[in-house]
Amino acid sequence: MIYEYAHPEYFRDWEKIDFSKMGQKPLILWGAGKIGGVAAHCLKKEGVVFHAFCDIAKDKWGTQFCGHPVISPEDLKKSYPHAVVLITAVFHNSIFEMLRDMSFSEIYDCSSLFMKIDFSDYDFWTSKEYAIRNVEQYLAAIVEQRAMSGKIDQVFLNITTKCSLRCRDCSLFIPYVTSPCNYCADEIIADFRKVLDTLNHVRIVNFYGGEPLLHPDLALMIRSLRDERRVDRISIITNGTIVPPEDVLNAMRDENRFMVRISDYGEISTKLSDIVKLMERYGIAYEVANYAYWDHTSKIQLTTDTEDQLIKKFRLCTACNVLFLINRKGYLCSTGSAVCNMGGFPDNPNNYIDLLDNEDFDQKLIAFLQRPGCGEYMDACRYCSGNHCVQFEDKVPVAVQTKEHMKFPVLGALNTKG
Repeated sequence: MIYEYAHPEYFRDWEKIDFSKMGQKPLILWGAGKIGGVAAHCLKKEGVVFHAFCDIAKDKWGTQFCGHPVISPEDLKKSYPHAVVLITAVFHNSIFEMLRDMSFSEIYDCSSLFMKIDFSDYDFWTSKEYAIRNVEQYLAAIVEQRAMSGKIDQVFLNITTKCSLRCRDCSLFIPYVTSPCNYCADEIIADFRKVLDTLNHVRIVNFYGGEPLLHPDLALMIRSLRDERRVDRISIITNGTIVPPEDVLNAMRDENRFMVRISDYGEISTKLSDIVKLMERYGIAYEVANYAYWDHTSKIQLTTDTEDQLIKKFRLCTACNVLFLINRKGYLCSTGSAVCNMGGFPDNPNNYIDLLDNEDFDQKLIAFLQRPGCGEYMDACRYCSGNHCVQFEDKVPVAVQTKEHMKFPVLGALNTKG
């Protein structure tokens, strides 16, 4: 299988690493994760040798990843002070700044490696489809992190807070919801179109929840986008516990841009094999995300962060150019969207854009999307520990179930509705 990136022109003028001119300098990959695994495969196909991975995650230090040792940033500086570093993580800008502060000068991204990928002999743990989605997200993110223009790559439509699972470490805090509900399909699509009228184009729109297959109008929402040419791909994110009904399967089959993202939680995803068989029978594109671990969710508590720390936290948390729409509001942060929606953070209009506000909405949305580049953080950042991918590392087992109704600390007036 050969994968080719659809928009190589985005990277035409970017500096490319020339492995043939590295001489005796060691090559280090920063980021022992999903992107790092694909990069290691690409380097192997090109016959390029690298020495190690570097990662901020303490639990990875001293282990092996893709047949290479994982070292700490301190070990990188001490043992490889003249290394060429290839950033294999989505949060490129923050890592680049960190490496500059450590006096490294030859720092590159993976764009030239990922323009064309030969997946023959690929043996990393992520499926090829899952790997490709992560590569495309990585490329979109580094383009926007350089431009800081407020361009949105993906829109997530949270259509329900109902779920067939109660995952203790759910990134959307489902066990905290006291009144799970389905949101109105007409309002969801109307809000998305209103946003799209300003954005003009998004690469992906995702239906998610909760469990989106619990929404009775999912097929209607999928079909409502059939003539919407400003979207490249449409998808749902499902946990592998519910077989899609026939009307949803037909709507997916009739939409050639559709992709089903199935999370594989092992024994908990009881309908995974049935769903995969249906996808193949109906000719619907799909991927299986076979997670090795989850990252712990952000801690919800009052922080002592300084103004500069809050600005940096918000910028890092919004580095993947994604917009989340839920319950007639738009957010730049998934934690913010979920916790604000349930009243877990003190209410503050600074945290979102009101999708019911029709006065100068275009200008307001553009200004809202440009906030990460302007240092204008959310008030909610004062009560959140930040992005687990960059600001802390705390891994937990995948999809541990709980019967407990979990509660946020009292930070302000709470109203934990769906």
